[in-house]
Amino acid sequence: MKGKIRLPVLDERMLLIASLVREGGVPADIGTDHGYVPIYLVMSGICPMAVASDVNSGPLGAARANAARFGVDDRITFCLSDGLSDMEPARLGVTDVLICGMGGELIARIIDSSDYVRTPGVRLVLQPMSSLYELRAYLAEAGFCIEQEKMCRSGGKIYTAMVCEYDGVRRERTEAELELGRDVSEEESDENLNLFLSRTAEKLKKQIEGRRKGGIDTSREEEILEEVRAIGRARGFSDVG
Repeated sequence: MKGKIRLPVLDERMLLIASLVREGGVPADIGTDHGYVPIYLVMSGICPMAVASDVNSGPLGAARANAARFGVDDRITFCLSDGLSDMEPARLGVTDVLICGMGGELIARIIDSSDYVRTPGVRLVLQPMSSLYELRAYLAEAGFCIEQEKMCRSGGKIYTAMVCEYDGVRRERTEAELELGRDVSEEESDENLNLFLSRTAEKLKKQIEGRRKGGIDTSREEEILEEVRAIGRARGFSDVG
């Protein structure tokens, strides 16, 4: 008798991404790499099928092999594509577009080059590795509503995932909102938030010191730093900033 096949093991970052995909939806994982997120979503019964896409044939072949090893290659469509440009998301019935594990500016480029992500009801799940400020600024200007942001800690790092949908409304955001995200003080666990705020404060203080030495205005950084400190005080943290 064969043993029961176990789900692929996801770290906290990938588990957070998977948790934001709608049950019964069809996710398209852009830049899928090893394919573990779509495999997990299908095997766990969250999604009946999924799409795994990558711009490089090597990772896509690895994802295909992993899906076969876990017995779900018949429920995952594999696409060699730069973003969504070389796949047919409408034909595949994609409901949730996952763009994770890459820089925020690259994520913005992928979004900007696709009309499909502006389809009513299509959800974006984004997890930038860097340039969160720039990604939030792009989303606000391009008419995407950030409906939710969540953090997790994995490998000693703090990661932020965003859930977005297009509604065509351009939004004004403060510098602090672009740097920190909206309502982060209400959403996150004390442990993750404290670490996030402490590291953000240290980064801002270094930026302020460097800019002052260069005779450059620091009002933006000081405004954000004070917001970081205010959130820390409101949550009872004594070691922020």
